Amino acid sequence: MKLHAWFSTTLLTGVLLAVVAGTGCSTTPPAAPEVPEVVAVPPDPGILPVIPRIERASLDREMLSLDFRTDDAPWHATVSVAPLIGSRFLPAATQLPVRELKPATETARHTAEAQPVPVEVRGYRDWQALMNASLDTLTPAQAGVGAAIDILREAELILYRSESGERISAPLVFKPADIRIQRSYTFDHLLQVMLQQLSDRYPQATRLLFETGDDSIYGYPFVYAEPGASLILFLQQQPDDTPRLDMTRLGTTLKIIARSIADQVRGLFNQPVTSITRLFTMVSSATTDLARPTPLLMLEGLPIEPLNPGEPMDRVQWEATLDAVTGTTTSSGRLTYRVDGAGFFPRLIDLIGSARESVWLRVYIFDNDDYATEIATLLKRRSADIDVKVLVDSLGTLGAGMANAPSHPPDYAPESSITRYLEQDSEVQVRSVANIWFAGDHTKTILIDTEIAFLGGMNIGREYRYDWHDLMVEVEGPVVTDIGNHFLKAWASSGFLGDLQQLVNRKRLQPVTGGDSDYPLRLLRTRPGNSQILRAQIEATRQARQHIYLENPYLTSDAILFELVKARRRGVDVRVILPYRTDSGLITRSNALAANMLLRHGIRVYIYPGMSHLKAAVYDGWACLGSANLDRLSLRTNHEMNLATSHAPAVDELLAQVFIPDMEKSVELEEPLPGNWSDYLAELLADSL
Repeated sequence: MKLHAWFSTTLLTGVLLAVVAGTGCSTTPPAAPEVPEVVAVPPDPGILPVIPRIERASLDREMLSLDFRTDDAPWHATVSVAPLIGSRFLPAATQLPVRELKPATETARHTAEAQPVPVEVRGYRDWQALMNASLDTLTPAQAGVGAAIDILREAELILYRSESGERISAPLVFKPADIRIQRSYTFDHLLQVMLQQLSDRYPQATRLLFETGDDSIYGYPFVYAEPGASLILFLQQQPDDTPRLDMTRLGTTLKIIARSIADQVRGLFNQPVTSITRLFTMVSSATTDLARPTPLLMLEGLPIEPLNPGEPMDRVQWEATLDAVTGTTTSSGRLTYRVDGAGFFPRLIDLIGSARESVWLRVYIFDNDDYATEIATLLKRRSADIDVKVLVDSLGTLGAGMANAPSHPPDYAPESSITRYLEQDSEVQVRSVANIWFAGDHTKTILIDTEIAFLGGMNIGREYRYDWHDLMVEVEGPVVTDIGNHFLKAWASSGFLGDLQQLVNRKRLQPVTGGDSDYPLRLLRTRPGNSQILRAQIEATRQARQHIYLENPYLTSDAILFELVKARRRGVDVRVILPYRTDSGLITRSNALAANMLLRHGIRVYIYPGMSHLKAAVYDGWACLGSANLDRLSLRTNHEMNLATSHAPAVDELLAQVFIPDMEKSVELEEPLPGNWSDYLAELLADSL
């Protein structure tokens, strides 16, 4: 059984020894004794390995100087323990509380010790007691339920209690099927609990330095804390003689070109009708866009009306308009919003582990990083008992596998092919969607037992779990049947002789029974030649009378921008949330120009700190969210799926969980962002994507 690199190399050994490999103790340790003048009592050699031991520690201003010994080798290191500092667009809360231990020269040591400040040193046992007490606080009291918790964006634990009340901890992917996840905590939650525990245990302490027992490469042997300043920093070891793993992929461009050529050949053989039709629709849509330009310059001289105090658009009439504009009808169901990786992935893992019949995934990217590989391993294990199907986009998954997430572990060696890994020694069925004429399958839907579905912006990978802001919705009710049937159609199309399979395959799911709590929901799609999502959102922008709230990472569609400006000029309160940065420098610079243009036309623009991959909008109480960006690829070329509703409580919940907090976290622009001539070139290129 392949386990996560963090688990196999005992990263954060102090945590693992306390909560995974031994103690499930739920009792509260005794109060800390008086601080001795020497380092804490050495641990029992029969329990612990040789771990880094502090021989001397001193603090000069905000520079901590350490003498410690590991494997009988002396180390001298310094590290800054200054509080985390944010910027206008990147607050300190977006950073991990990690600092690197750097080898110290003799001069630096003497300088650091010129005005030493006492630092209270605590050994492994005190660290273990602190972690035990903190994790006990987060573990649900009742049996049968558990809490998921992130550890430094490097691992996830499931915390739950046995029938006798003892705390049990394990990697989340090994969660027992009969344990239901009640709560998902981020690492920030754990830090807050630890700070409270520190204040309770060491009320007189101002500066604390713990030995954690972690002796792994790139591990965290020490933790520095200032309870009064609400500061906890994990000090990471960076040995000079252990170079970081070079993740550079040679021949990336050649691989993408080769895959593109192979996809065209495969598409012509398996989907000849689709290939010819797609080429025709791409040419015709490009011609239509050229024939119907949306020049924003023609709006420059128009007045910007005051905000409308009147009523919003009639949503009953709007739904009837949607029927005609999109050619769709409403289904029904109910939604639960899963915000960010902490809100989505523990729930997904929970449902995969307890699935009775099937798990079907349709994602643009199934990455080969450490986190995605853990999910793949879980799917492989479950495939022995249930039907597991994975449908990925060919180029999307290939390209993602050649890039690293911002928080990628330095010592992790990825699988060369995640699709091959999924199929190896398992019953997982994997198919790749051929990018015929560069049209991708950007849809993200996951079905559990064809009864529960997820839909939204997240792929399977580390960025989506730890690094990016994003949204998935959990869907129940009859609309799940529609999502499942679309999966089966895409699955058949991506197989051998896909066009023929689509023609002869009439498999349809049994309809899911509706419930009293269901409400109207509508699926909207983009397919080459049929842009339901584009038509719906343009018409919604035209119909809106009161407000439009929009959040999207890729805002390059001139048609959308044109309608937003027109809406604001007629008195609609238009607000747009854009990320401070995207995963593409080209789009980031194009977004900056879009933000300046929107600001100039009276639209309120908010810059979200870091990367937001979330795609959602609310038009006078009608919500539309899913996988579609507001760019040419998502609105004209790719396969996309969004979900829309006018159900007031569901829309209000989206505002409460996403738009209101995101506006509060963001910086509202009051003046244009700086730019240069190259930004206009970036915008020109981005408009074609």
